[in-house]
Parts: sequence; C-alpha cells; structure tokens
Amino acid sequence: MNKYNIKFYKSIKKLLTMPMKLIFNTKVTGLENLPDKPYVLAGNHKNMFDVVILITNIDDEIHFMAKKELFKVKILNSIFSKMGAFPVDRNGNDIKAIKESFRILKSGEVLGIFPEGTRNKTDNILLPFKEGVTSIASKTNVPIVPFGIGGEFKRNKLKLNIGEPINIGNIEKEKQKEYLEEKVKELILRKN
Repeated sequence: MNKYNIKFYKSIKKLLTMPMKLIFNTKVTGLENLPDKPYVLAGNHKNMFDVVILITNIDDEIHFMAKKELFKVKILNSIFSKMGAFPVDRNGNDIKAIKESFRILKSGEVLGIFPEGTRNKTDNILLPFKEGVTSIASKTNVPIVPFGIGGEFKRNKLKLNIGEPINIGNIEKEKQKEYLEEKVKELILRKN
C-alpha cells in the first residue's frame, strides 16, 4: 500500500530548505532542463545529503528508490514512505521495486535513482552504474534527466548540475549505461 502524502512531502521540503541554504548554499544550474513529468532523475551518490539537496532544489516531487535496509527502522519507514520513497533489494532483480517504478512513471510522477546503487566512498568520480535505470526508462519511454553533484559539502562549495533530458531508447542498448555514466561524469566535473 502506497503511503505517499504530498502534504507531508511539501512540509518536509519547506522545513529543510532554509537550513540547507544556510549550511551549503548549493549552486544549481540546469533547472531549465527539467521536462514536464514524468521523467527519471539519475545521478551520482556521494553523501547522505544528496536526497535532501535534490528535494530542496527541484520543484517536482521526487519518488526515490532507496535501499531496503533503511525501511527496517519503523520511524524511517514511516517518513520515507510518506515522502514517496520505496525500498529496493540491491542484491538482484527486485521485481516489486521495478513494478513500483513503472507505477510511479505511468502515473506521471518523477522517479529518483542513484544508479551507482550505493554511496561512492572511493576516490573515483563514479562507481559503475547498474542497468536498472536505463531499463526502466526504456520500457516506460520516459526521458532520463542526468544530474551531477560536485564540489565539497561545505558552504558555497557544493554544486548541483542538471543536464538535458536523454531519450535512452534512441541509444543502442549495449551503450545506454555507459552513455548515462559519461553524461553524469561531465555534470559532476562541470566548472560553473
């Protein structure tokens, strides 16, 4: 049962926006690239604040796919579910999570995915992407909007770059994942 509550989402967003502005004052570019819903928002994951940065800087409500372990804690389960997030088992094909992704997109909403599958705690710019994001976008025929969070998690040093929508179905299946990785990498490294 979907416990998503748009009023709760907007209240949490409002509550977090000012503190995030005071703490990071993230420089955001590319908001004009966001298409009409539905679309998949996909990019890098380097910090636990990534979700909050996206929620507080993008007007559309975002339904995030999140690791199932987060939903084992009762209070977190309640908060994340009301925010429109849903669990995914990262150790294989999670049919339930894939079906929920399809449902979100078919109902005209925004799906947020971190294709690395986990936070990148290495010195690499990106971890290899998992193929789920390109498969979901291709099967639902919605664009993927790539983003890159770069800089440092310090005031006036953090940036969120949003790229142009990608119609992944126009790219050969074998090259889709690498193409998306390259676009996200460019956005992370973009000098603003």
